[in-house]
Amino acid sequence: MAATFSFAERNNSGWTGSIANLNFGSTDSAELTPLDYPITAGSNSYEKWIVGSFSGTFTKIDNIRFWKSSGTYVTGEVIKWTGSETTFSTPTQNTSTVAVGSVPESEPASANVTIGGSLTGSLTATGSTDYIVLQLQTTTSTPAGAVNQKEFTLAYDEI
Repeated sequence: MAATFSFAERNNSGWTGSIANLNFGSTDSAELTPLDYPITAGSNSYEKWIVGSFSGTFTKIDNIRFWKSSGTYVTGEVIKWTGSETTFSTPTQNTSTVAVGSVPESEPASANVTIGGSLTGSLTATGSTDYIVLQLQTTTSTPAGAVNQKEFTLAYDEI
């Protein structure tokens, strides 16, 4: 038997498990439709607070790596992130003080997402990573309309 993986998102109204998308927008909501919640050029999306959730039968999950695996940025757009937040805070549309690094654009050589506050942390039963916090930020130079679709990848070692 193998581990089962899904992303789960937490926002101010609670948890949404097994999310199908990480669409960014101008509201604090899981699986939102960007057209309904556009981000004005020069402002930010609400933060996305997600975790990688694991269930099923496995001996050990570790070496969690997260990156933007496809999609290009438009002028003035960047996605900031952290993969090591252990305590939830209400998502904000203000410039994040949590998601401050640029999302890696290629697979990291080693873990960049924590489990239990440590990059060397592991799961030996059902559980999740620490929070991965993301925020799409724009400048006044960002063109109007939809931005390019991006894909994020979370990889892990399983024993």
